Parts: sequence; structure tokens; C-alpha cells
Amino acid sequence: YVAKFDIADRMLGNRFGYRRPAGGFFLWLDVTEAGGGAEAALKLWREQGLRTVPGGYLSSRDASGTNPGDPYLRVAMVHDLATSEEVLNRLVAGLS
Repeated sequence: YVAKFDIADRMLGNRFGYRRPAGGFFLWLDVTEAGGGAEAALKLWREQGLRTVPGGYLSSRDASGTNPGDPYLRVAMVHDLATSEEVLNRLVAGLS
């Protein structure tokens, strides 16, 4: 996973609030500017053929009715290096 996150560091830089995770194999990207997690996931599926998970699907609304996951998109870094790089290229293109 170190090599996969090296690719993410290079390709995402400081876009989408990207921070290299200390562990795990998910990227959590702030896609507020792309309409939030649900809208970004649908756009990436339709236009880039990428399956991602809206952060709002993985969290609950708080007492005020706000879902803290809504602005985020979860991306699993589970493929080989070449596929991971291609996916990140398409993600950046699809959300830029």
C-alpha cells in the first residue's frame, strides 16, 4: 500500500482535502465542490466508470440532521499499481 499511496500523493497532491492515511486502504476525499459525496459518486460512475462510495452512506445524521459524511467520497485502493494510477487519473479528470 505504500506504493499505492505514493501514487495518490503524486496525483492528488492537496486536491479534495487529500491526506495520506496513517493506515488502512481507503482514501476519504472532500468533494464538496463537486456537489458532495453522492453527486460525485454518481458522476464518476456515469462518466468515468468508477465505483466509489459516498461518505454519507457510511455515517448517520447527527441531532441537528446533518450527516458528517455527506461531503466525502470513499475510494478503496485495492487494485494493482497500474489500475490504481488509472483510477486516480480518471477520478481527477472526472471531478476537475
